[in-house]
Amino acid sequence: MATNLRVRGTQAYQPYREVEPVPPYPRINPQQSRDEYPQQQSEQRVDKTDPVRRRFRAMRKLIDELKEKTGLARVDYSTAEKELNNLGFLIAEAELIERLLELKISRQEIDELVQQLSSRSVSSKLEAGHNLSESDNFFPVFVAGLSEYNLHFQNLQIKISHKNDKIIEKLETSGRFISEKNRLKLDFCSATPSGDRLSLQLDISLLVAVSEVDEASRRVILYQRPDKSYALYADKQIDLSI
Repeated sequence: MATNLRVRGTQAYQPYREVEPVPPYPRINPQQSRDEYPQQQSEQRVDKTDPVRRRFRAMRKLIDELKEKTGLARVDYSTAEKELNNLGFLIAEAELIERLLELKISRQEIDELVQQLSSRSVSSKLEAGHNLSESDNFFPVFVAGLSEYNLHFQNLQIKISHKNDKIIEKLETSGRFISEKNRLKLDFCSATPSGDRLSLQLDISLLVAVSEVDEASRRVILYQRPDKSYALYADKQIDLSI
């Protein structure tokens, strides 16, 4: 029997044509060493004991040594600034007069300088300095890696006799005379005639604390109070495990 049905564009049936073959997954051999496995994740981990990542290692070490000997208190910056300024004046009283006498500066000239300091009218600032050396260390123990923290009194005026050959000779050759001893540094410059004496400008630097700065520029500052206890300032509430 004739039929009018007509089939157009018919394609052969393809079973599961939408499913692509899956490549075989490499099975793990239980006998295979772990070192042969990919280490991508482990390489991205940061070791918690990595010395680069652990902050304030030198300060931690010093604190561990000191806290067994005496008390240690945390302070805010305004307290630290006030106490360090007062500490600077105490150090100046203990060391400055003796050192100026050793430099052959008269008692009258020293009294005039001390009066400037006592008035508290001179400008002062606190700032970190060079790495603390073992010879300059003033704590019971020395830990490398810490920096000096200094109090500076700037632009003091002092007059000296023309007979003070040691200072005058140095001023004439290099323009300044620097004297360093213990926690005290004196920097004389700008000599100008003043009657029978020379008028000098004097900057005084006093080592009052030690400090350390981490990779984020955060500071910790440690100093000893007159009662021999220790005070610690940190830019943020950083856990030093103390």
